[in-house]
This record gives sequence, structure tokens and C-alpha cells, in this order.
Amino acid sequence: MYRHTLQTSHGKVSFLFREGEKYIILLHGLGGLGNNFMKISSCIPESYGVILPDLLGHGQSAKPHDIKVSDQAEMIHELIDGLDVSEFFMGGNSYGGWVALFYEIKYGDSQGLILIDNAGINPTVGDQGQESVEKFMLRLERVSPKNDMEIMREIVENNTGSQCKVNEEMLKTIKKRTLILWGEKDQMIPVEYGIQMNHNMQGSKLEIIKDGTHTPHVSSSENVCRSIINFLDGE
Repeated sequence: MYRHTLQTSHGKVSFLFREGEKYIILLHGLGGLGNNFMKISSCIPESYGVILPDLLGHGQSAKPHDIKVSDQAEMIHELIDGLDVSEFFMGGNSYGGWVALFYEIKYGDSQGLILIDNAGINPTVGDQGQESVEKFMLRLERVSPKNDMEIMREIVENNTGSQCKVNEEMLKTIKKRTLILWGEKDQMIPVEYGIQMNHNMQGSKLEIIKDGTHTPHVSSSENVCRSIINFLDGE
């Protein structure tokens, strides 16, 4: 895989890229990087290209202020357009899965979704009050010290409130084949939210990843690989 950049209306986006006949686009969680999916990108069949962006505010991508989930979705749409990609599956973990849902609801042009321990339907850190925000920021600074903490805080605060959420009615509009993966031991977003998503999405299938954490593509990559390959094979 090679790193590339592309200019969008929200600024430069940096992404890892592997060419293929059709593509899988995977979006990382808050404070993460496209590199977070390297473990599973290596097991994706060679006929599939892979696109792993650094979301706005992260990594080597632009770091504008006032970033919302809808801005991330728009940036991804411009990236897909700029790369002239027509056939793709869209996926993401946590915050990245939230962006993937927003993308599908607005543009609806993916072949299917791969959602891993998704955010966007649960109460966010910002919804839980300032004390929760401060605890989250301290934890994020420990695990991702290279991030701009001011930008991270803005993202948390700008994506708070019901207007940013993906509600049940919105989920019901998504008819695409969807694989929902959830770490059995996710302590950040309990598996009950995965069950709720599966109930409201007509074409979805939920798989619980044994011993998986909030990032099962890292903690249980072999199991996640197996599930994704089966999904791509139509199982």
C-alpha cells in the first residue's frame, strides 16, 4: 500500500491506497489513523482495492476547526469522486462507522456496509457532561499523544446532541447488505447497540467477535478477517 493525498473542499486528505477492481473503504475511530486497519487490509482478497483515509483532524489530513460528522462524510464523497471509484463497500469503526452511516444515508451509492462497534446511535461522550469529556480527553491523550487535543475536543463537542445522531428511522432507510461486527468485551459501546442496529437495518447481519474489544480489528483481527471475507463472498 502507498500513501497518497487528494485536495477536497475541506482540505487535504491523506490516505493509504491499494489498487483493485472494486474497493473497500475503511474509516478509523476518533483519535485513530487509517493505519489502524493494516492488520485486516492484508487479508482482504487481492481483487479488492483498499482505501484507508486519515479522517479530517487526524494524522496527515487537514485539521480544520468545527468538524462535524457530516463534513467527514462529504470529504469521503469527494475522495471517492476524485479517485473515480464506482464500486465499493464502505466500512468503519466507532466514529468512523458513524461517518459511514452518514455517508450511506446521504449518498447511498455503496455496495454494502461493514460496521465495527459503531458510534452514532449511542449517547456520546459530550452528551454525558463535562466530567466525562475531560476523562475521555485524558485517555485519548495517553493512547494517541500525537493528535491535536484542541481539534479532538472540538470534534467531541461538535458531534453532541440529537441532531448529530443516527436514529432508528434513519437506520430503517438503509437497505444495503450490511455486516455489523461487535467486540464481545467492548466497554465503550456495549453490544446492545449492535443488536439495536441489526434490528432496525433490513439487510444487516450481526456477528459478535469473541473476546473482541472496542477495536476488534486490532484485538481479534483473524476473526474479523474471516467475517469480512465471508461477507464479501456473499455468505
